[in-house]
Amino acid sequence: MKKRIENTYSNTMKVVLYMVNPIKKKVKRTDCVVHKFINLEALDMLKNDGYMEEYEFFKKYKEALNKGVVWADSDFKSTNHFYHHEEGGGLYGFSNASDECMKYYKTAICYAKNKEYEKSMFFLGAACHLIQDATVPAHAKRKLRNHKGFETYVISEVTKGFRHHVRHGIIKFNSPVEYITENTKYAVCIERRFQNLKNKQERFSKITEKILLRANQTTSGFLLMFYENYRKLYS
Repeated sequence: MKKRIENTYSNTMKVVLYMVNPIKKKVKRTDCVVHKFINLEALDMLKNDGYMEEYEFFKKYKEALNKGVVWADSDFKSTNHFYHHEEGGGLYGFSNASDECMKYYKTAICYAKNKEYEKSMFFLGAACHLIQDATVPAHAKRKLRNHKGFETYVISEVTKGFRHHVRHGIIKFNSPVEYITENTKYAVCIERRFQNLKNKQERFSKITEKILLRANQTTSGFLLMFYENYRKLYS
């Protein structure tokens, strides 16, 4: 009964989102600029940490990675980009970041096995989007409201040329699920660290600096994990 109610709610919400989707497409101009930025920073981190073979491989397919990272947010797929840092699971009636990331990752591996690298990198880019979203406190706490101001701040900083002074320090985990769960825990920890700062700009600045670095480091690690697993399984 509970599952049926949840499915009914999900289907109703999908109809509503479908109806307003053309409006969103008209007003959305950022085109995932932050996610593209993180992808490029992650590639630089691979190079800076000495993974030249991996860097050259992913550099060749950076456009496909970025297409995937943009696609992951299209048609309200972002409703599946939440994962609670303690309870697990996403928004009521929807999938979650962990399940979606694993799905995209497995698809990327399958395409790579068949040497369809453009398609593989497209879905790997979509998976990277989930890894990056998991560093955002609102995604880690399943909060739909009251995070637009922070999101706008981050986009503005990146658009103005933000670059992190730390250019190395890849963070590696063992699975897509672990990347999601560990990033959500980190996101909430960072938010709590600075929650008592009354100056909103200062608070946003400090949180942004920490979570963008984390996104860079874990995206690098995620790319590295994919490369190592693919080579191990199919080379």
